[in-house]
Amino acid sequence: MHRYWQTGLSTVVALTLLAMTLPIDAKEREGRRGHIEIEAKKQTMWQQTAGSSALVIIQLSGPVQEEWKEEIEDLDVKLGDYLPDFAFVAKLARSSDQKKLERLSFVKSVKPFSPVSKISPALRSAFSKEQATEVEMIRFDDDSRNSRMSSEAGQRTEDSSHEMARMTREKKSGQALDEFVLSEDIVALVPIPQNTLRNDVASTILHVDELSSSGYRGRGQIIGVADTGLDTGDEASLHPDLQGQVERLHTLGRPGDARDLNGHGTHITGSILGSGAASEGKRKGMAPEAKLVFHAIENEEEGLVTDVERILSEAYEDGARIHSDSWGDDDEGEYSYTSYLFDKFLWEHPDMIALVAAGNVGDNGYQTIGSPATAKNVIAVGATENERPRFGSQSDDADDVWRFSSRGLTEDGRIKPDLVAPGTSILSVRSSLAPGKNFDQMYDEHYAYMTGTSMSTAIMAGGVAQVREFLNEQGEKAPSAALIKAILLSSADELNEDMRLQGYGRANLENAIQTNYWDEKKGLRTKEKASFAIEVSDDSKPLAITLAWTDYPASLAANRALVNDLNLTVTTPKGKKLNGNDFFQAPFDDEVDNLNNVEQIWIKEPEKGEYKVVVQGYNIPKGPQPYAIATTGKWAEEPEQPPAKTPKEVTYRGTVDTEKNYREYTIRLMRDGDVKLSAEWAEKADVNLFLYNRKKELIAASTSKANPEKLEVENLKSGLYKIRVELKKGEKARFLLSLLYPGRW
Repeated sequence: MHRYWQTGLSTVVALTLLAMTLPIDAKEREGRRGHIEIEAKKQTMWQQTAGSSALVIIQLSGPVQEEWKEEIEDLDVKLGDYLPDFAFVAKLARSSDQKKLERLSFVKSVKPFSPVSKISPALRSAFSKEQATEVEMIRFDDDSRNSRMSSEAGQRTEDSSHEMARMTREKKSGQALDEFVLSEDIVALVPIPQNTLRNDVASTILHVDELSSSGYRGRGQIIGVADTGLDTGDEASLHPDLQGQVERLHTLGRPGDARDLNGHGTHITGSILGSGAASEGKRKGMAPEAKLVFHAIENEEEGLVTDVERILSEAYEDGARIHSDSWGDDDEGEYSYTSYLFDKFLWEHPDMIALVAAGNVGDNGYQTIGSPATAKNVIAVGATENERPRFGSQSDDADDVWRFSSRGLTEDGRIKPDLVAPGTSILSVRSSLAPGKNFDQMYDEHYAYMTGTSMSTAIMAGGVAQVREFLNEQGEKAPSAALIKAILLSSADELNEDMRLQGYGRANLENAIQTNYWDEKKGLRTKEKASFAIEVSDDSKPLAITLAWTDYPASLAANRALVNDLNLTVTTPKGKKLNGNDFFQAPFDDEVDNLNNVEQIWIKEPEKGEYKVVVQGYNIPKGPQPYAIATTGKWAEEPEQPPAKTPKEVTYRGTVDTEKNYREYTIRLMRDGDVKLSAEWAEKADVNLFLYNRKKELIAASTSKANPEKLEVENLKSGLYKIRVELKKGEKARFLLSLLYPGRW
């Protein structure tokens, strides 16, 4: 059922990995490979110094319980950042408070917060230099208790102005940095990342075309992009593929100037939502019916202005719930200040999903993934090869991870990238102002080829728009980012590569809309549990069960990023217990992941029967913690749902003519029930309706001469079905297709 790890191929790696040479290009026969430890040793990870200090580390005896925090705060002690394992930075009002804390039964120790713990490893060399260094100073935070949930939208909000006020950017020399480190108000000093760019066949590889032909083209979705610029920068004269696509255009790099002199921003935007107008629809983006909020961030010096808080906030205010970021810093797996900012914003806005390029330095070895792809709450995207053999060995095998795609693990041992998508020799929109040397190869005046994880990230952003459109149709009006991540990772194709290269696999969007899922927005606290039951009736394909959650942002003084720790356990029909992410060495139930905010059970050849699933809040210092589950199995018992609503009603408008005489749409019945179809049109024509199952077998047809044409089928089983509207007679018919079917509760 699980593959045994072949120990002769590997050595165990420490949490902080050194760059390693790449393995011989050979694949094992089964999946879920990697030199990966998911369980960090429990320890007090802080060096303390003697002496008195208002800033202290309170080390608790075990997983954080809410009543413990309340007892501490009742002593007029302010709790700040959480530090793994089971510790908090805290500020004492008076020195006598320390003894009161030490008398609490659950407090293991109270020690001064050492100045050395405040300094990012990447910054330590700056202290011996006279040259000034730009740093971000993080002051003590005593306001995290004010987090609250919006009952209407399930959206977490905080006093963000206070949170950002505790951060100060300074440019200081080594001596001045010493003074800040010794300050009682400073909890962390981190460097400012130096962000750079992450420089139609791909849609087939991801099965985007299956969703697009079924009507999922990003309708109703707004996608945010921050990149170099957008063609001419003037909406009236933009590339034909981008005209009418822009919802809002912001300029950060060169105020008032959104021109794309580089070509990167225009190219990735075309991959996301280009309309194909300049190619008669042949070279569309992944989600051509989505709309765009764009931030032009290249400045006069060809650098990038990456003000994360402003970019994400403005995009969110403009309606974007998907954000694509094909830039970052090659800082070798570090959880940087930029990573923190992404995690913070996504924690506060759990219905916003961000996709970030992994980087293009994978040829340097492992632990080359850059920030902000190291953020916990983003989807970090690596690149696989495209299928364009004429471009050479980097585009001739769709099942190979591109050799330059940056690799995990992160510095603290987390699994990144999350998934991979085609990123080599991608044909997309060309900026009219960018020189030809900036592209791999020109196609014509409107299109060009480019390669990189930038391209794979853009393709995934368009794919996410299709999946989100599907979820909206199923009644998930504000699906969480955790839900979309869980769906994508459960449905991904296993490439049988090391997980440090492929993450959880290559995205498969057709499979994604066939998963069963649960989006839990209330969440769990320490010691709380939730149970589910999953049925497997088909043992010919792998079973995946994925738990994902949007985690609280890590303290930049911590050396592990995970804050809220949920655990996934699954019991098989024969009674074997399995732990989330315990893939790599039998017995698969003796390691518990305390590093990642994604946990998965993946079984290549599952046994038939019922699987018991438990999600437990092991340690939730900043709760409650919402989460999502997605599985390729079926619910044995539906999770507790709101009362059933009326059947799902959907309408589509389309045209059939002599050139394209049929249109097809895919629907998913979430439960058994009846389907009613109706197509009406104004022209002198005759239109027929057909209903097929997923195997393309005809279920029913309506071929009368009536207008509207109607088709009703009773007692259909849950699953995917395809509807065809076909022109039988006439030159053209512009139709309105109405559907009534059992959607999600």
